[in-house]
Formats: sequence, structure tokens, C-alpha cells
Amino acid sequence: MTFDQVLVFHKIVESGSFKSAAAQLHKTQPAISLAIKKLEEEMEVDLFDRSGYRPELTAHGKAFYERSFKVLQGMSELEGLTNSFRKLEEPEIFISIDGISPLPKLLHILKNFGDRYPNTKLNLGFDILSESERKVLSREAQIGITHFIGDKNALEVLPITTVKMLPVMSRELYKERKVKSQGDLKEIDQIVIGDKNPKGATFGLLDSGKKWRINEGNFKRDIILAGLGWGHLPDHTIEREIAEKKLIVLDFEEIHPRELEINLIRLKKQQLGVVAKSLWEELKGSC
Repeated sequence: MTFDQVLVFHKIVESGSFKSAAAQLHKTQPAISLAIKKLEEEMEVDLFDRSGYRPELTAHGKAFYERSFKVLQGMSELEGLTNSFRKLEEPEIFISIDGISPLPKLLHILKNFGDRYPNTKLNLGFDILSESERKVLSREAQIGITHFIGDKNALEVLPITTVKMLPVMSRELYKERKVKSQGDLKEIDQIVIGDKNPKGATFGLLDSGKKWRINEGNFKRDIILAGLGWGHLPDHTIEREIAEKKLIVLDFEEIHPRELEINLIRLKKQQLGVVAKSLWEELKGSC
């Protein structure tokens, strides 16, 4: 049994006749008939009932069609993968995205891009502070999306969008502690995400204030909403809570809303592959 025989069989079923299958496959009708004859001889059953005007599947033919459909689909996927290799497309690429980035917009871009390059796996890492830069510098990721940059000499840095970071506190805690000035914040825990790099980035720290350092960015929003402290969060992650007045935006001398630049970064010395380069261009023009 060959893939060509299975393909011929499916074309006959889908087109309704040996003649139509021959035209679609650019083969002669005798060649189509011979391929099916050899397949039936090998299986020792009739796949088609040829007594009528059009060939009809026998019970054996129906069973073979159902099971061979997955094989044909798999072969089609392998053919697509082979074509991808011929175009020198990478099997996978790695992208590190800072957690404060506008994720809904970025993920929409990445999904559409992934649909266009189905044979390249997009590995997404959602990181904090200097981690995206570290991954790009160490070649763990080909592309980074981040605000926090320390080594501009080694990186190509391209601003693509901005995000507003808001210092916020739950309404209950705000009322309970009777916050009127920046000084009042010093006795309330500031929820801070710790950078994995000891020499890494910091943001919006209140000098001499109490700190509660956490290692997981996903819990920061929940901790603040629970009234256990205050801290900075991207505006797009708390729009609803602010509208519902569950959170108070703080605005003092040093602690106030700030607009941060989000950059696309890559290592200058590293040559991007076909797909990574295409993604770089897509992100440049879409955000």
C-alpha cells in the first residue's frame, strides 16, 4: 500500500468518479483504475461497488475510508512541515514578554501570526522586570518585549507601545488607614515583585517604606485587592476594579501614575531566522 494509492482512493470518493479523480490528480483514468485495482488486490476485498452509474463504497470501502482519513491528514501535515523546512523556517522560536505589557493586544497579534506559520511553535515566556532582557542576552529567547533594559549596547531596542502603571490600594484599606499623604504609605506594605537578578530592575519603590516582596507576579493584583497592601499595576489589568471603585489610584509627590515605554528587543549579534525575523517586523508595525 502506498500513499499515492490512498490519495487516489480518497479523490474518487470525494469527486464521485474515477474520471473526476483522474482530472484532479492530472493522471489518466487507466492509471487511476490500476492504482485502485492493486490496492484491492493487496487487501483482497472490493473497496468500490462498480455496478451502478457511479462507484459506491462497499462496507469494506467505508471502513477503509474512515481509518485512512487520519493517515491522509497526517501525511498532509508532514508535507506542510517538509515545505516549511525547505523555506528554512525554524521549528520553534522563543519570545519573552514582560508581565506589564498589554497582553490582550500582543496575544491577538501572536495568534494571527501563529496561524500563518503553523509549522513553527511559538514558545511564550511571561516574565518580570529584567528577566526578559536576561533571556535575550543569554539567547534563551530570540525576541523580548519589555520596559526594563540595562544593556543597550548589546541590544537592538525598538519602542513599540506604552503602558500606564498605576499605584493603587483597595478602597477599604485606604479608608481604614486614613491615607492623606505619601507619608501615610510608609506604614503600609508596598507589594513588590522581586527581581530574579540581584542586580536587576526596580520600579516605583517608596524609600524607607515597608515592603512585602513576592516572587510571583500573578498574585500581586489579588493581594492588593484583598487589602493587604498597595502597589503598582498596569492600567489595562484593573480597569474594571477602578470603574467599580474597588481600587483607589494614589497620586502623591513620588508615588503617582507613570507611563512606561514598552520595547521590542533582540540581541544585535544574533541573526534572526526566517520566522523570527517576520515576527519582529510584524510586531514593529502592529503595536
